[in-house]
Formats: sequence, C-alpha cells, structure tokens
Amino acid sequence: MILTRAPFRISLFGGGTDMPDWFNSNGGAVISFSIDKYCHLSIRELPPFFDYKYRAVYSKIETAISVDQIEHPAIRESIKRYGMLKNLEIQYHGDLPARSGVGSSSAFAVSIINGLSKLNNIVLNKKDLASMAIELEQKVIGENVGSQDQVACTFGGINKIIFTNKDSWEVQPLNLSASRIMEIEERCFLTYTGIDRMSSDISRGLLENLSKSEKVLKKTMELVDVAENLIAKNSNLDVLGDLLQEATKLKFEANPFAETPSILSFIGQGIKNGALGGKILGAGGGGFCLFWLKKGDKQRFKSEFKLGKEVPFKIEFSGASIIASQPWKGVLK
Repeated sequence: MILTRAPFRISLFGGGTDMPDWFNSNGGAVISFSIDKYCHLSIRELPPFFDYKYRAVYSKIETAISVDQIEHPAIRESIKRYGMLKNLEIQYHGDLPARSGVGSSSAFAVSIINGLSKLNNIVLNKKDLASMAIELEQKVIGENVGSQDQVACTFGGINKIIFTNKDSWEVQPLNLSASRIMEIEERCFLTYTGIDRMSSDISRGLLENLSKSEKVLKKTMELVDVAENLIAKNSNLDVLGDLLQEATKLKFEANPFAETPSILSFIGQGIKNGALGGKILGAGGGGFCLFWLKKGDKQRFKSEFKLGKEVPFKIEFSGASIIASQPWKGVLK
C-alpha cells in the first residue's frame, strides 16, 4: 500500500504565459505557492480474489477487467504507462473540490505518477516527476492545460517558475522570512464560489485567442517581475491588491471564457467590502477566488463578506511526497 499526496496551489501572477503554445515562442513566468490542502491517493496491488483487475474510487467507483475500460483518463493512462501490468486499486481523497482553480487535476497527475513509481520501486526526482505529469496531462490525455500547476504541486513552497522554449522550465524559490510568509497568509482570503467548471474547456478560449492576446500576455509577464520585487523586498504589500486587479483584467481580456457575470459580481462584492484586490483562480469561470486584504483586516472582512465559503490555509513547503509505504508481499503461497 502506497499513500501519496500533492498540495494544491494558488497562482498569483503570470497565468496563461505557462501555456506551451505561448512560452515556446515568447517565454513565460508565474508566481505561485502551494497550500496545506492536498490531493491524497492510496494505491495498492489488488489481491487476486476479484472478478476484476482494476478498481478506481473517486467521485464514482469503477471496476474493470481491462485497463482500457477505465473511464477516468488520468488513472487509465497512468496505469498504462507506469502500472507495470499490475492489478491495482486506486482511491482518491481531496481536501478541496475538483475543477475549482487550485491545480487539482495536476496534483492528481503528480500523485498517481509518484505513487505508481514508488509501488514499482522507481525513484523519481522532483524535476522528473513534474515533467512526467506535464506530459501526461498535455500530450497523453490531451488536456488544454498549462505547465505551472504540475511544477507547483511537485516542488511546493512559494516560487517564481520561468518557462523557456523547447518546453523547458526553471523553479526559483522566493526565499522569504517567516514574518513575510505569515503576512502573505494573513492578507489572503481564499473562498469557494460554488461555481463548477472544466478548466480545459475554459482554457480553450485562451488558446483560440493567443494570436490576438500578445500584448495582454506580455503585460501579464511584466506583472510577475513587479510582484516579485514587491514580495522579495520589504515593500508595502498593499500594492499587490492593485496588481491582482490588473491581473484579473488581463485574464478576462486574454480569454473571454474566463469572465462571467457571476464572477464579476462575486469579485465586485469583495472589493465593495474592503478587499484591495481579487482574482478568480485557475482558468477562470468559477471555482475559487482569492481576495487580497489590508494587513490585520481579515476578521472584519470575514464578518462582512457573506458570499462563498472561506478556506483558511498556510503556505506549505513539502510538495509532492510519499507519506506511507508498505510493500504487498502477496497472500498466496
């Protein structure tokens, strides 16, 4: 039995520039951090007493004789590539809802590759693990997703991730003091809008408009450098609220699918209640929203902002990990 987990993430700036169709020609960069909310997977070799070879438990329960019968694309394709022909049972537990803008699909991809590799005694470094998750989502499954989430969910911490041509990337941790990290946590108000959406469907709008969005995405990249300087130096972080507002404006300009009346109303209500800025996370269209608050203002904001469901969090630094491993030695002689 293998127990593995990968954290969900919050992307602050640079979203959209991590799409290969963009950064392979123009470069890209994001600032994001992982949080102490996780995708958990249990993976075990299935004992030979059942009339099926595979069992997958997530929002539904699947059993299958052939791997091709498995409906869940990430489970099916991961078993094909990394399952080593074993009969398997895989169970998913998520701390936050799927399809909500916090990198849940990438955390799942990272976790299942990590767990199957461990089950088969294959040692992966974090660079390889993130790269394999990117390949699984983008090239094997064919999802319209970027390359930042797999990296963030694998490495953990608060980072600037730089994307260059030929699908290459580099992680630059922001080495912040404990007090600076605590201030970022205190200023963030993460809330679930309750609006479900498929990020791949939303991201299709960005891909379809890449040729028209060059100026917008270049401005998005510029925000990353400005934000990095503000965060890394002893600057007043109130300004990040304005930057988040600008990032949200640019997101909607680059991808009209990301903007809906409900989302605009939700963010507007947060600003009306005193938030310095707000942005919808991930591809947009729904899911989680992050508000940036004045220092020391969280309790007041919480009492006055009545929409959504708050999710308190801490920034985490462990990234993807194996949290338990017990080899199966079989039950038959």
